[in-house]
Amino acid sequence: MTLNSPTTSSKSTTTITRVVVVDDHPAIREAIADTIRAEQGLELCGLAGSAADAFDLVRETSPDVAVIDISLGDAHGLDLVQNLRAQHPKLEVVVFSMYDEEVYAERAIRAGARGYVMKSEPTQSVAEAIRAAAQGE
Repeated sequence: MTLNSPTTSSKSTTTITRVVVVDDHPAIREAIADTIRAEQGLELCGLAGSAADAFDLVRETSPDVAVIDISLGDAHGLDLVQNLRAQHPKLEVVVFSMYDEEVYAERAIRAGARGYVMKSEPTQSVAEAIRAAAQGE
């Protein structure tokens, strides 16, 4: 069953937020994926290692939130953010990046990201950012 938006079960009030992760480093993808899998209310619906794969994944799975690395092998992450948001306006984006300069965070927000988390932060910060983005924060 494919869910298209945060869903509330009829048996509980738990909202499920569907998430895709886009990062060109397998270890980072898996670390974020493990964090999402361990979090109640978050559902991992796919992993992508490139911008091209990300477009296909988002189209196929209709996630609520995408976690995107700013530096990808086949594209700039901010271009991906902008293009995904243009094609999927309801998709919220959290950028997860090694760049700690404020200018990158500002560019990410201007490109359409809802949040920006540095890779120096614990992966739990990504889970918190996903939840906040899903709620429009």
